[in-house]
Amino acid sequence: MRKVASDTATHVLSDASKVLALIENGEQSLDDALDSSLTYPELRRTVSSLLFFYFRRKKLIDRWITSLAARPPRPRLRRLLSIVLTQIRCQSKIAPESAVNVAVDLVKAEGKLNESKFVNAVLRRAVTDMPELADAPDEVLPNALLKKWRKTFSAEEIAQMCRAFLVPAGFTFRAEHGFEPPEEWQLRQIPNCGDYRFFESSAPGVVLESEALKHGKIYIQDPATALAPSLPDMTNVKSVLDVCAAPGGKALLLSERMRADAVLVAADRSARRQKYTRENFRCRGLAFQVVVAEARELTGSFDLVFADVPCSNTGVFRHRPDAVWRFNESEQKRITALQYEILESAAELVAPNGQLIYSTCSVEPEENAGQIERFIARHSEFEIVAQKQLLPGIEHDGAYACLLKRRAKSIRK
Repeated sequence: MRKVASDTATHVLSDASKVLALIENGEQSLDDALDSSLTYPELRRTVSSLLFFYFRRKKLIDRWITSLAARPPRPRLRRLLSIVLTQIRCQSKIAPESAVNVAVDLVKAEGKLNESKFVNAVLRRAVTDMPELADAPDEVLPNALLKKWRKTFSAEEIAQMCRAFLVPAGFTFRAEHGFEPPEEWQLRQIPNCGDYRFFESSAPGVVLESEALKHGKIYIQDPATALAPSLPDMTNVKSVLDVCAAPGGKALLLSERMRADAVLVAADRSARRQKYTRENFRCRGLAFQVVVAEARELTGSFDLVFADVPCSNTGVFRHRPDAVWRFNESEQKRITALQYEILESAAELVAPNGQLIYSTCSVEPEENAGQIERFIARHSEFEIVAQKQLLPGIEHDGAYACLLKRRAKSIRK
């Protein structure tokens, strides 16, 4: 039994270090690496929990390594130290001494005797020299992003987002109309979700193994996802196009508000992710068309065009804590250019008197209101009906959404 536990701890440490390398090298996001790159996928939940803790406390862990090591460790060793220090300081299910032993043995097994001595010295010192957990934004958030946010948000807004970043997100899902989740799921209904019913469950394992999930009675998502689908007036909408649909979560939200005779086309450039869209529609009996295509490749005229565009993900750090550490200006410039390209393409597909939704899961003005200002300046045929920015909080992610309407007759600027 002890050997099995030791092997499991070694596998967790090995996979966590592997995922961290993929993220740092810019090869994959945390979500993608956990989904596709684990050597031991049965340990996904444990590895995920460990890395979520790490990214929430990355600033502390980085400083801690600097104070413990006489010289900067090589990237491979630094990643190993980062994971073990996270175990020691932020997790209570493993004894610090055990975590140290597993790390040292792992390095020894690789034939790196001198490195194992270095790791042992650093980690033994760490066990008796643990830093306090500070929750102030300066102690938690990346310096570059914090500097940027201070130009946009108040001190209280930044403190709110920092608190949300540090608190593990609850397990939430949306129940389809007509389905009542059972009491044994240990539920709390989340307020202020408009036409939708979102719940938080303290028994995620039971929910994930339920027949309700398998048959499409519920959908795992955050309440913030309802912001954009709640905006359009669906009264006269007979045709809907979702241009960045995969895996179909927003389309499902829209479908609950659609007329019985309305049709929906779900487009996305990712053939792999569109497989999930098809499955989500199939298990709910929805005969929506699923298309693999870029927004610029689409044709037609629709009463409602929905563009939930790629973004920097700074509003969803509760579920993607690596996003704030991957943020940089050059990548944001690339993303904003792509966003605007999609917005322009989507606008061409809106029928006269039709509606256009532009949305992101970012809190950056350049990706949100700034894009709309630029678009409106060039398109007199559109007018803003409503726009909302939701900042991340303890109960929900952040999101931005703008509803535009195309005038029946107008001359483009």
